[in-house]
Amino acid sequence: MNSRERVLTTMAHQEPDRVPLFFNAIEAKFVNAISQGDMVKTWNQLGVDVFVVARRSWCEDKPTGLGYSPDPPPPEESLGGAIYAGWNGIDEFGRRWKHGRYVGGAVATREDLRKYSPAPKLHERYNRRLMEDWKKNYSDHAFALFSHSGPLGLTIEAFGLIEFCYALFEKRALIQESAELKTEWFIETSKHAVELGVDFVIMGDDMGFKGQGYVSPADFKELAFPYYRRIVESISVPVFWHSEGYVRDYLPLAIEAGIKGIHGIEAEAGMNLGEIKREFGKDLVLLGNADGSWILCQSDLGLVRQEVERCLKEGMKGGGYIFSIAGSAHEGVHLEALLEMCRYLQEAGVYSKKS
Repeated sequence: MNSRERVLTTMAHQEPDRVPLFFNAIEAKFVNAISQGDMVKTWNQLGVDVFVVARRSWCEDKPTGLGYSPDPPPPEESLGGAIYAGWNGIDEFGRRWKHGRYVGGAVATREDLRKYSPAPKLHERYNRRLMEDWKKNYSDHAFALFSHSGPLGLTIEAFGLIEFCYALFEKRALIQESAELKTEWFIETSKHAVELGVDFVIMGDDMGFKGQGYVSPADFKELAFPYYRRIVESISVPVFWHSEGYVRDYLPLAIEAGIKGIHGIEAEAGMNLGEIKREFGKDLVLLGNADGSWILCQSDLGLVRQEVERCLKEGMKGGGYIFSIAGSAHEGVHLEALLEMCRYLQEAGVYSKKS
């Protein structure tokens, strides 16, 4: 099988030749070390099966992804990683940034919300020429749109978490208006990516702490569920949901809304891959669960192989599982651990013909 066939077979809840590999983001230091800055060469060397298409956004006229550019901002302006490198100030959604790190929200009133509700800017969000090149030269791979721009998570960040909690009681209508605006923006910009050729869309909408979600299941049902369903019904390719943290209590509603897969499944937050596979594996394609907070941040490669084996044991049987770090390949990950994880997956993640 080629990568595209492998991913589509997995998404159909069938067993491919081996478990596919996915990264939502790989820090620039790895791209530079592996391929002197060439992302496609890095993906191919690691054995990645899904090419991720970015949806560009801006902060004070600076776009995302400056950390991957030939002339990146200095390290002190890139503390949040390569994607948000150089961001200082308030971005187009009303999120505050300092040295590339998110530090809070700027939205408190309806006027603020209108000010920080950007236009789709469809032809500026994506690199059409690059996408056409990928589709022509790498048609044997699957393509996915990924960015942190889901309707409720983005609303929470635009308000700021503490301010959002107060607004749940004092400005609930404003929260709903924000989710409404962001939903329409997400749909329109995602449809354009589908026209460019992505096979599925991953809606980045972080909703969990360690051991619990940001909001109650009842609030999720009111403030996220109807917008998730509208997104699913409006986009012609499968929609997956990315969230770090504990989101298990939301999964039944996500399935009811039509979400086809979930990325993250963060073990450190209490997300047990085996339990989720047993309870939700018939309805959801599962991406993630590999520990990027400790195991990939140390040099014992035996522990790395054990982590790959654990994920495969809990997730791969019957298909429907794509191997991934629960988060991203961030700055704290060791290069040798990352390389060994990808190498060993190719060896251990093969389906037997009798399975």
